[in-house]
Amino acid sequence: MEWFKAAEKFNQALASADPTPGGGAAAAMAVAMGCSLAIMAGQTTLNKKSTTEDVKTRLIPPLRKLGALTAQLNHFIEEDGAAYTGYLVAKKLPKEDPNREKALQDALIYAAQIPADTATTAITCLHEIEALQDFIAPVILSDVHCARHLLKGAIACCIENIKANLAFITQPEQIQKFQKQIEGFQKFC
Repeated sequence: MEWFKAAEKFNQALASADPTPGGGAAAAMAVAMGCSLAIMAGQTTLNKKSTTEDVKTRLIPPLRKLGALTAQLNHFIEEDGAAYTGYLVAKKLPKEDPNREKALQDALIYAAQIPADTATTAITCLHEIEALQDFIAPVILSDVHCARHLLKGAIACCIENIKANLAFITQPEQIQKFQKQIEGFQKFC
């Protein structure tokens, strides 16, 4: 499959009336794209004949880390939909079921945790980009800047997804935990 066909398929799924994939999956995809753009810029720099061995040595660790983070983000794209499905399953439990409220709260917490994990990963990606940006070939540096913009925008999207679930979470310690995370994430938007 040509790469643009996969993008087209994902965009069609986002545009459908189906609630998944939704904003959380889109945010995780944006973070994965940002990581991938930074990797591409690093790989392009590594492949240039004019790149010194010292620069190559400095680029390899952040590129490896970004590669591992991209694999993790692919998991978050899928998990966002699974979290929503878990919420729907809990919501369908009979109202008189004594386990219903706990199931709903667990599902909401998990649905908020996925975008929180995605935002945390995006911040780690931003740090790795900082470690490599000074060594990127000038001809491709714009892609690193685009990667940074994607990551910052995705963090803002993650915050919105956390807030959407947080509005229904009733456990004070969970509310406090997510609010504290949101405050930390906002520094990177």
